[in-house]
Amino acid sequence: MRKFSILLLILLTACASLLPQPAATRISPALTIRTHPDGALYVGDLVSFEAYNPVAAQPLSNSLRISLAGKTLAEQPFNQFGMGARSQATFYWAWDTHALQPGDYILTFTLLPSGVHWDQKISLLPAAQLPAAQAGAHWASVETACCTLHYITGTDAEKDLDALKRMLDAQAADVARRMGTQYKGKVPVTYLPRTLGHGGFTSDGIYVSYLHQNYAGGTAQQVTHHELVHWLDGQLGGNLRPSMLQEGLAVYMSDGHFKVEPIVPRAAALIDLNLYIPLRKLADTFYFSQHEASYAEAAALISYIISTYGQDGFNTFYRDIRPAKSGSQADALDAALQAHFGMNLDTFEAKFSAFLRQQPADAAARTDMRLTVAFYDTVRRYQREMDPSAYFLYTWLPDVATMRQRGIVADFLRHPDGLLNSQIENLLVSGDAALRAADYNGVESKINTVNLLLDLRSRFGG
Repeated sequence: MRKFSILLLILLTACASLLPQPAATRISPALTIRTHPDGALYVGDLVSFEAYNPVAAQPLSNSLRISLAGKTLAEQPFNQFGMGARSQATFYWAWDTHALQPGDYILTFTLLPSGVHWDQKISLLPAAQLPAAQAGAHWASVETACCTLHYITGTDAEKDLDALKRMLDAQAADVARRMGTQYKGKVPVTYLPRTLGHGGFTSDGIYVSYLHQNYAGGTAQQVTHHELVHWLDGQLGGNLRPSMLQEGLAVYMSDGHFKVEPIVPRAAALIDLNLYIPLRKLADTFYFSQHEASYAEAAALISYIISTYGQDGFNTFYRDIRPAKSGSQADALDAALQAHFGMNLDTFEAKFSAFLRQQPADAAARTDMRLTVAFYDTVRRYQREMDPSAYFLYTWLPDVATMRQRGIVADFLRHPDGLLNSQIENLLVSGDAALRAADYNGVESKINTVNLLLDLRSRFGG
């Protein structure tokens, strides 16, 4: 019966794919066009475009022009986009549809200077069909003791606002206590009603996914704490703060990555699971190495340094790491280790890995680590295949200050919501709950089912 239900779901999804879909069209084997907001477009939308080469970092041309009825909407060069640095022409809010009528529109895309061009049909639905919750949504802000909290009305963040304010202040106070310093000014924190990446980003502010159905797991409390460490770490500064140490510090100061968890036993389990990453490689490829192994290992590394040299010893070393002429973070780390601790990176790693191997065997940590890796690998696979705006290497996270100024909310309110999307996201939400409850059979079952659904979708073209 279960296998029949899965096949029925795939069949229904394949039928649904025959209905009008938002543009995410491969124009040629080398170029993909995506529109934003995700999902259907409505009259009144400010439409953005991504034009990218999905398989190469080199641009197809110097720039791309988008035109409608012979009039240029915008022209943008191809640049590196996202953490993955793919070659992309990015058009933020290039097509203002407020004055248009519902219906089909033919946009022309032209590569420059070659002049190669093609047409693409994009449909606009009537503004009256926009869901009421989206039609009335707008940005709002509130001050807390620590922060300026931004959110969109009508979302889970507004519904939980009082509890969210208390949580935010409590997490900020805890971070300041652990790091032995205070924040300079109010921290800008935005809670987004959209699953993006692994749930948290820090740049010009802190951005945290906050929705009750967050399929990427991780509690808002844990992710907020992690990002607040990044913010305060950035204010404390340093010549070069290697990614490995930045992320390791945030996990260490938060007592875990996506949940509170034993940091050193989990890192020790990486050796048994054949997931341990040599430090030289990890330092230079941190965000491109296996994500959960990277963060667990980096956190244990911070724990080891602090337990060996003390908090002051760590801070003196960490804030004094200087860029290497080679540009390699591993080389910079090697030089700083020699200057502060009298050993090179290879000698230091021998001591660190010996420390991990000396840890008592912990079957629960090993199982939890294995399934955490499997769960988040599955989340990322789903994002790559069915929710690409959320995939961490190329997350669609436009300038939020501009969005607030211009009253743009649709980019964060809409997301893929097909039948199969809903089914998979529900499985991931329940899988995350099972992982937190140490229901390892339950989470493994959910992971396997999601991957089966994705396999069937790929096979039958859902």
